[in-house]
Amino acid sequence: MVRWPIRIKLIVGLSVVVGMMLILMGGSIFGLHSFHISYLTQSDQLVEMGASVDLIDRVFRLHAPREGTVQEKDELVGRVVEARDALLKYFRYLKQNSIRGNRANSGLDELGLAFLIDDDLTSILKELEPDSESAKPILPGTSYYVNEHPEMLPQIEPATDLKHRIDRLNHTVMLLPKELFGDFYDVLVMSKGQYLTSRVIVWTSALMVLAMLCGLMLLFHRWVLYPVRLLQRGVRRVARGSFDYKIELNSGDEMQDLAEAFNDMTAKISVTYADLEQQVQERSRQLIRSERLAGVGFLAAGVAHEINNPLASIAFCSEALESRMGGLMSGSVPDHPDHRVISNYLKMIQEEAFRCKSITEKLLDFSRCNDIKRERTDLASLIQGVVDMIRHIGKYRGKTILFQPKEAVMAHVDSQEIKQVVLNLVVNAIDSMDAGGTLRIETRYHHGMAEMAFSDNGCGMSPEVLENIFEPFFTRRRVGKGTGLGLSICHRIVSQHHGEIMATSPGEGKGSTFRVWLPIHPSEIGESTEARDRSHGAAASAVPAAASGVHAVS
Repeated sequence: MVRWPIRIKLIVGLSVVVGMMLILMGGSIFGLHSFHISYLTQSDQLVEMGASVDLIDRVFRLHAPREGTVQEKDELVGRVVEARDALLKYFRYLKQNSIRGNRANSGLDELGLAFLIDDDLTSILKELEPDSESAKPILPGTSYYVNEHPEMLPQIEPATDLKHRIDRLNHTVMLLPKELFGDFYDVLVMSKGQYLTSRVIVWTSALMVLAMLCGLMLLFHRWVLYPVRLLQRGVRRVARGSFDYKIELNSGDEMQDLAEAFNDMTAKISVTYADLEQQVQERSRQLIRSERLAGVGFLAAGVAHEINNPLASIAFCSEALESRMGGLMSGSVPDHPDHRVISNYLKMIQEEAFRCKSITEKLLDFSRCNDIKRERTDLASLIQGVVDMIRHIGKYRGKTILFQPKEAVMAHVDSQEIKQVVLNLVVNAIDSMDAGGTLRIETRYHHGMAEMAFSDNGCGMSPEVLENIFEPFFTRRRVGKGTGLGLSICHRIVSQHHGEIMATSPGEGKGSTFRVWLPIHPSEIGESTEARDRSHGAAASAVPAAASGVHAVS
């Protein structure tokens, strides 16, 4: 799509407006000009007709002398002079209208009649005053057309005397109104044609302007109103929380750029909102987990008091019974069938007592928060030591551990506690894999933190398992094969180091990945942080005395 900036669109809109104004102005100017020309033509024609009426009136006053007296002749000469003046006036108007073009024709017919009238008046004046110097034609061209080109003039009968000449003059001057009225009618026809043309032009201009106005309104709606309305609708949708709403605008100008920028902004807000929501959920789970851990701490103290002493008594009594039963059975029938059953039951009692002892120890370790001795530790060397130790365990043979550190990754941690975290994660990963499985361990620096990644291709985890994986006493192992405290202890240790641990899995049967982030520089621990860390082991003060009983049984 061709991109037209708003500047170009504004120029197009202004050009359309200017075109509309020019069309209206052109139609109006043409109409006014046609009206002006028609007005001038008709006005000049009316003036010329007025002059012709005066000429006709002067000519009709001419009469031949009845008695031939000097007074009659003088009176006739005066009227002839007046008629000549009226003719000269009419000739001037005729010439003026012809030069201006305010006539429907060239005016040659009227001009020929004026020459004939001038010739007759001159002849009458010569006949009345033969010796007068003024007895000459007053119109330029009269002598030329009358004497040399009479064929160009209207043909009239020749006059023999004064009376006949006056009658011919009356007849000639009466031809003039016919020519003038015919010319005026032609002027009216021409004016009507100009009026019709002007009306067509005005209506055409109005229709063109109306069409351009409709086009301009359509362009304004498409270029301005629709994009603004779409942007307003998108802003309202986003304000109501629909961060996934996208503004689909293809205007090809800055409005489209604004919509795309708005879509990018909403996408970033959506990602940020989702991340914040995930963080809130994670912090909520951590808070719930912390409350549970605190409860487990108090539970561990109660377990140490209430369980360790009975367990010590059970173990002690089972050992004593086993030793006494050995002496009694050796003196009696050695192959008595109850001998083996009793021995097996006593060993089972001891094993279960020691198993309860190990659970109690883990509870005590889970609730105990000793002072963390942090120092710069090479995580690659620490992981390598754990891997070398695991590889010599027989039940883990047939499973591959890949760890090839590219560089030393230093972190400010307690090496013994982090080794316990690594050991728990490695053992859990190996236990989740079948024979031939592979565990990949990687270390690197990531966003100012030291990162350890443990990726296996084992049984994987469902979303429900991932949500509760760090909860105390949550385990997926068979009954008697786990306590569900290993990952909780790992989470507690990493949290005390101001780090973070996260578990991910694409699904069941697709493996799992545990990532641990630890600080690489000494962190300043506030009083609130220390109090929070100590809250997980608030009952640890009552543990040592109870724990001593279990170790005595061991």
